[in-house]
Amino acid sequence: MPKPKTIPSVDANAADYWPSVRRKAKLNNALRLADERFDSIQISAIYERWVDDVSSMVRSVAIQCQILDSDDYLEFRKMASETFGLPELRTCEQVVKAEAYEAVQDAHASLYGDSMG
Repeated sequence: MPKPKTIPSVDANAADYWPSVRRKAKLNNALRLADERFDSIQISAIYERWVDDVSSMVRSVAIQCQILDSDDYLEFRKMASETFGLPELRTCEQVVKAEAYEAVQDAHASLYGDSMG
């Protein structure tokens, strides 16, 4: 005979209940907005540049949705990483930008030589 499923009880009067509900709602709403914007990002011939564009969009959405707490922001980037299948979003933003810049420089050098003028 299967065990009956029990529904966990939730205390809506607990001090941390409503802040956690608001936090989850804010993160989910931001992820929905990021998902809508994801398809509008122009695909670049340089993968790292495209990842940087996605990373910038994620940051923009976080600012727009007022995800200001650093832990919440890291959680949002993790959620975006899983949603978009981009583990690079879990990396520091400066590293993503640096890798994109280096990839663009390398592509430019391979096409036009080492001069960037």
